[in-house]
Amino acid sequence: MTTPMLETLAVSKSFALRGDGRHKGHSGFLKAVDQVSLTLGASETLGIAGESGCGKSTLAKLITGLLAPDSGGIMFQGAELTRLTPDMRRLFRRSVQMIFQDPFSSLNPRLRIGDAIAEPLLIHGLAPAADCRARAESLMQQVGLAAELYDRFPHEFSGGQRQRIGIARALAANPSVLVADEPVSSLDISIQAQIINLLLELKREQGLTMAVISHDLAVLRHISDHIAVMYLGAVVELAPTQALFERCRHPYTEALLAAIPRIHQAGQLPRIRLQHEPPARSNLPSGCRFHPRCPHAREICRQQAPGLSEQVPGHAAACHLSSELYSL
Repeated sequence: MTTPMLETLAVSKSFALRGDGRHKGHSGFLKAVDQVSLTLGASETLGIAGESGCGKSTLAKLITGLLAPDSGGIMFQGAELTRLTPDMRRLFRRSVQMIFQDPFSSLNPRLRIGDAIAEPLLIHGLAPAADCRARAESLMQQVGLAAELYDRFPHEFSGGQRQRIGIARALAANPSVLVADEPVSSLDISIQAQIINLLLELKREQGLTMAVISHDLAVLRHISDHIAVMYLGAVVELAPTQALFERCRHPYTEALLAAIPRIHQAGQLPRIRLQHEPPARSNLPSGCRFHPRCPHAREICRQQAPGLSEQVPGHAAACHLSSELYSL
């Protein structure tokens, strides 16, 4: 059996909430990620979907080692991150690179973009200083930026161009894994397609493994091999992309799919009206965390939390009623 490139094993992460000013210390905890187990195979793309605030970005930071989990483990090529040797830890930091959501705030405004792209080459000792400019210019051309733009600053570029700079900077470390956190959410629709196509091209050419995080299932459909759907910090559905779109197995996923705009009305799924707003993650409901908004909720949903279980081979959902609602 092939060792996965990355794994999360029942990973959880909470953050202390600040008091309201009248009390010292914190006033509780916000559970951002709750018992998430995912596997990312070599050269695969895993899409991670869900509404804003569901824990996707926190999970991305856990995967890349920017945050440490409260419990559970992160595995890199079969080794737990906290047990990596110094050499393996350096390899992990180089091999797993992140593309951030905001392409402007993730770039140093005082650093020329060519120097920003060349910086990882120096940090990881991948090229002598004399060769860094040529290598950076090559990376710029690879992502569709002219080499003569090397000496310009981030504010001189559009959002799409800045995201290309961020991708080139990530590629400079010669990674095996790219974690892209909402890589196109701040871009115009036409530019989104260009960035998605660029990521697909890089995956094909370099055999990259990718985790792509987005609130937009339509984006993930074009780029992902598998999709994990998150709700309030937990994975509620996990399936191959085609299977998820052909027959989802969770009411929350069904609502997300129904919300995707379609050109032809005949292809539009009936819109599902979710009740209420999402509850605060500092005060999660009992039972299934989705039940206060679910149109199908029953007493068992209010009392017992469903586990993520396989409904059909390769397709898992955390729903008591999944087999009844989505039977063949």
